[in-house]
Amino acid sequence: MPSLLTKATLLLTSLTLAAATPLVSYAGYYYENCTDPSITTANIARSACVNVENFPINSFTAYIFSGACDDSATSPVLSVYTASGCSADDLVESVEVTDEKTCFAIDDVTAVSLGVECV
Repeated sequence: MPSLLTKATLLLTSLTLAAATPLVSYAGYYYENCTDPSITTANIARSACVNVENFPINSFTAYIFSGACDDSATSPVLSVYTASGCSADDLVESVEVTDEKTCFAIDDVTAVSLGVECV
């Protein structure tokens, strides 16, 4: 049976690893200027590829919900793709994300998958 110290060490290690990975929140909007209501939302962790509803969008918001890149010289970038799998061939747009919720314009694109990398 693990000791209390071992459990505490494992918990702190897990929390440290989680904090070092940026989690980006995304919302897609049918209307320009991120006018409510949003029609699709997702939270994306670094190096993950997340499929979203394939609705046409004209704007989207993104911000760092938690965490940060391991290397302080890099920052999270959200990429929007028109097919599942986050393939470079299907990349529509990549935007740098900060902790401030920001609206980005995108012209009538059907977003199908999203990815986040530290660049």
